[in-house]
Amino acid sequence: MTHKLAAYGGKKVREEPLDPHRYLQTRFGEEEKQAVSEVLDSGYLCRVFGDRAKAFEQEIAEYFGVAGAAAVSSGTAAIHCALAALDVGYGDEVITSPITDMGSVIPIVAQNAVPVFADVDPNTFNINAASIEKVLTERTKAIIAVHLAGQCCVMRPIMDLARERGVHVVEDCAQSYLSTCDGRTAGTIGDVGCFSLNDFKHITCGDGGFLTSDDRDLIYRAALFADKGYPRTGPVRNSLVMGLNYRITELQAAVASVQLRKLASIIERRREFARILNEMLSRIEGFNPPTVANGIVHSYWFYPFTIDSELLGVDAATFAREVTAEGIPVTYPYLGSPVYLFDSVRKMHIYGSEITYKEGLCPDAEKALASMMVLPCNESMTENDARDIAAALSKVCDYHLEKSNHDT
Repeated sequence: MTHKLAAYGGKKVREEPLDPHRYLQTRFGEEEKQAVSEVLDSGYLCRVFGDRAKAFEQEIAEYFGVAGAAAVSSGTAAIHCALAALDVGYGDEVITSPITDMGSVIPIVAQNAVPVFADVDPNTFNINAASIEKVLTERTKAIIAVHLAGQCCVMRPIMDLARERGVHVVEDCAQSYLSTCDGRTAGTIGDVGCFSLNDFKHITCGDGGFLTSDDRDLIYRAALFADKGYPRTGPVRNSLVMGLNYRITELQAAVASVQLRKLASIIERRREFARILNEMLSRIEGFNPPTVANGIVHSYWFYPFTIDSELLGVDAATFAREVTAEGIPVTYPYLGSPVYLFDSVRKMHIYGSEITYKEGLCPDAEKALASMMVLPCNESMTENDARDIAAALSKVCDYHLEKSNHDT
C-alpha cells in the first residue's frame, strides 16, 4: 500500500514545514528604509503637510494608466470613499460577493445602504453577470465586483448589464493586483477600482489603500470624503461634504511608492511559481487546480483548489489536515461561512429593508466554501517548494485512491 500518511504516524514529505509567510521577511529592503528615513528627516508625517502621498497618487495614476488616484488608509476605506463618491446612500442596494472580507460589506452599511449578495460561479468562486442579474432591482445603485484570490471577475457582461441598468461598478481589487480581463487590468474596467495595501497583499505598507478611476471628479469627491470634506485649497478651512478621516500617512505612502515599483516583478514570480505548480499538480488524480475563466490572467494572491471527494472518499477538512501533517500547510476553511452568515451581518438591521440573511441564500457559495482549500503561492517560493507540495498532495491522493479501491 502507499506510504503511511504522516497524520497517522508515517514519515513526513517535508520535515521543516513550508512557511507560507516567508516572503514577509524579505519584502522590504534598503529602498523602503531610505524612503522612510527621508520622510522622518522632513519632519512631516501627515499627508496634509507633506508631498509623498501626493506623489504616490500620481505614480498610481501613471502606473495603471488612469486619469486619477486617491490614496487612503485601507482597502475598506477605499471602498467606502468610492461608494460615498458615487452618492450611494439610505435605502440603496449594493450587490457584492458572499465570498469576501467584511471590508467589502462594512462600507455599504456605513452608507446606510443594503448589502445584497449574488451567488458565485462554482468554478471560479467569483460573482458573474447571471448571478448579479437575479438579485438586481430598481433600488440597486452599485455592484462591488470582488476579484477573488488573484482572478478578475468576467467583467464585460457585468459592465454591459450595469450600463443597461444605470448601475455603478466598483472593483474590489484587494486580492488581484495586475489580474487582467480581456487585456484590461483590474481596477481600470469599472467606474472605480479599490486596492488594499494590507500586510498580506501583493504589495504593502502595513495598512493603506487607494482608488483608481478615469473619472477625475469621482476621485476628487473620494479624496474629499477621505479628508473630512476639506479641499485643502485657499487660506480658509471649509468642509464641503460630510466625510471621515481616511488619510494615508506620509510614511505609508513612501513605503507603498517603493513597493509599487516592485509590483510587476512580484506578480511575474507568483505567476511563474503557479505555472510550475499547475504543471506538477495536473498529473494528480482526484486533485482539481483553480479554474481560470476564459480571457482572464491570474495574479495568484493564493492558490485555491478542490478535490474529487467522491472519487477519493475523503472530505475537505480531513484532506487539508492530512496534507498539512506532511509539512505543507493547507488552509481550510477559507472562510467559516459566507459573509452573510457572520454574526455582525445577521444581527444588523437596515431601516426600510426587508432583506434577511440566512442559510441557502447563495447555495453555490456555501457549497464552494465547504469544499475550497487554499495553498500558499507567493514570490518567495521555489521549484523545490513546488515539488514538495506536489509530493504531499500526490501522497495523500494516492493513499485515498488506493484505500477507496480496496474498500470497494
